[in-house]
Amino acid sequence: MQIAVLIVPTTKDETIEQYATRVFDNWRLGDAKRNDGILIIVAWSDRTVRIQVGYGLEEKVTDALARDIIRSNMIPAFKQQKFAQGLELAINALNNQLTSQHQYPTNPSESESASSSDHYYFAIFWVFAVMFFPFWFFHQGSNFCRACKSGVYISAIYLLDLFLFSDKIFSIAVFSFFFTFTIFMVFTCLCVLQKRASGKSYHSDNSGSGGGSSGGGFSGGGGSSGGGGASGRW
Repeated sequence: MQIAVLIVPTTKDETIEQYATRVFDNWRLGDAKRNDGILIIVAWSDRTVRIQVGYGLEEKVTDALARDIIRSNMIPAFKQQKFAQGLELAINALNNQLTSQHQYPTNPSESESASSSDHYYFAIFWVFAVMFFPFWFFHQGSNFCRACKSGVYISAIYLLDLFLFSDKIFSIAVFSFFFTFTIFMVFTCLCVLQKRASGKSYHSDNSGSGGGSSGGGFSGGGGSSGGGGASGRW
C-alpha cells in the first residue's frame, strides 16, 4: 500500500477530480499488480480536497468512506486552518480502515507503534511547515531572515517533544542538526520560488500543474486508478 499527499495552490482550469486522476496516473501510485495506491490532494487556494483511490482498494476504501473521511476529519480542521491536523486525521482513518482488514504475521509492541506513528505525523507537519510558515507568518525580511525565523519556530516544537520524551543531551544534539537542516530547506524553497516568480524559469506558466506532470521525479510502483474516491470543499 502506498499513500501520497500533494498540496498545491490551485488546479487551474482542471477540476480537482481531473487533476487527481492525472497526478495518480503520472505518479503510478501503488503496486502494479495490487493497484493499492491512495492520493490525498489539497488545493488550498481553491479550497478543495480529494482522496483518489487505486483500483485494488476501491472495495475497502469506498467512495462513501472517502467522502465521510473528508467531511468528518479534513474539512472541519481545514476550516480552522489546521491543515496538518486534517491530513493526519485522514491518513490515520485510512490506515485504520486498511489495516483492520489484514492479518499481519507479526505485530509491533504498542510503544513501538506509537513511536513510529508520532514520527510519521511529525514528518507530515515538518513538510507542511517548511512550505507554508514563511508565507503565513513571516512575510517581511530577506529570504535568509524568514528562513531563520521559520527554523526557530519549527525546531522549537520538535525540541519540546524531544525534551519531554528523550534524553536531554541527545535532544540537544538532534535539535542542532534539525535546526540547521530546517533553515537550509526553508531558504532553498524561498529562493526557488522567488526565482520562478521573477520569470527566470521557463516552467512558470505550468506551475499550478507541475506536481501532476512530473511530481518532482516521484515515481510509484506502477499502480493505477479508475477515478474512485471522493472530493470536498471547505
